[in-house]
Amino acid sequence: MNKLKRTLALVATLALATTAFVGCGDDSSSSVPANNSSKTESKVDDSSTGDSSKTEGKAENKVPNTGSTLSILCWTGDDIKAMKDCFLANNSDVKDADITWVQCGTKGGDAAENYTQYFAGDEDVDLYIAEADWIMTFINDDAVSAPLSNLGLTDDDFKTNYDYIKQIGTDSKGVLKGTSWQSTPGGFAYRADLAKEYLGASTPAEMQEKVKDWDTFMESAKTISEKTEGKMNMTATIGGLWQVFSYNRAQAWVDKDNKLAIDDSCTKFMNMVKEMRDKNYVSGEDQWGDSWFALGANGDTFGYFVCSWCFGDDTSTFGKMQGGKDNENFGKWGFVKGPQEYAWGGSWLCLSPKADNGELAEKFVKFFCSNEETMKKYAEFKGEFVNSYNVMKSIVDAKTNKSALLADGQDQFATMIEVAAGINLDGKITPYDATIKNDYIDAVNGYVKGDTTSVDDALKAFKTKVASDLPEQLTWE
Repeated sequence: MNKLKRTLALVATLALATTAFVGCGDDSSSSVPANNSSKTESKVDDSSTGDSSKTEGKAENKVPNTGSTLSILCWTGDDIKAMKDCFLANNSDVKDADITWVQCGTKGGDAAENYTQYFAGDEDVDLYIAEADWIMTFINDDAVSAPLSNLGLTDDDFKTNYDYIKQIGTDSKGVLKGTSWQSTPGGFAYRADLAKEYLGASTPAEMQEKVKDWDTFMESAKTISEKTEGKMNMTATIGGLWQVFSYNRAQAWVDKDNKLAIDDSCTKFMNMVKEMRDKNYVSGEDQWGDSWFALGANGDTFGYFVCSWCFGDDTSTFGKMQGGKDNENFGKWGFVKGPQEYAWGGSWLCLSPKADNGELAEKFVKFFCSNEETMKKYAEFKGEFVNSYNVMKSIVDAKTNKSALLADGQDQFATMIEVAAGINLDGKITPYDATIKNDYIDAVNGYVKGDTTSVDDALKAFKTKVASDLPEQLTWE
């Protein structure tokens, strides 16, 4: 996270301190595993107070219909264009001119700053897309976010959604202010041909056994390093490892006494990453640069941690990691769960207090985030892992999805649905996470690079930085 994101997160916490998608929905019950997040009753919604989204049945849509278009703020038009095309194709009563979007920057951090400026003016906005890193900045500010219940949406409208998606979209007072059309489970993508050669793993199931936990992952990394004379990394970046770790802390970053919580997992991760970098099990490249993509294209890394939105055609994130369709290694990859379940990023639809096209906004949200029939249409239209276990299970059971990016057309959704079922963020989300997580990974990188000489010193630097960033928000002794 850059300095801008850190600043926005701090603004959000200061605000907290001072102010204390279509058609008719399918009401059928969800049949899901016990540990899946798509439960009929959401733990987060149960904790809400004063939120009419808990009302059973149809609630009143309180948003006026005085606006001429449904206007949506976003930072990239890619998702919205696909969503609009799918929506128009399935709603003959809605015209192209009825939906517009405003693109505020090309990166999440830029968008957050531009959103703030946009809201300060009188421009039209009904819905806006918020990113996982900074959604708390907006949903905890009533001046720029409104409860989804204002659209007449109740808890029942989202009963088959994943709980962790609901949890991220719920503000500090327990009010649901954001929902997503997507779930973003991740896993470990690896060179399937080299897995057979170096590890004796011929199938994804056999490969999963080689990375089933972090100790086994390290053993496999050692084997690959030895068989390639230290030339091949096990995985591309520390940032990828961080995505997994950040979803798997046993507790929240802030404890019940409002103090920073530094547990054993912080120490364990630092030690593991330092060892991996020292032994070249992970490269020293940063994510998103050309060199990050080149690691896979050039055959310098055995694997990447990737998630649902990385998939697509040869021009997608994962396609670029393979060097595109003309690369000799294109399509020679496999995909498994990896050491732990995790998700990466994601986008949430939030309601603006300025909204003036309530009926269309409600229809749009239900289409993509509530109605299983239309959510399935979008999943198949875009190849999106949507925010419904029922929908994704029906696609996996049909065995119709085959990825051109994976060997033998492996279905990435079959792995992702298992991952998503194991993600649990209950009680582990705080308004300060963006700032704290950024400061922690900075401390990890500092230790790996030698800026600090021990884990203890790195953790001290971490605590000092958080204290500087959140002096009034947390309790400091």
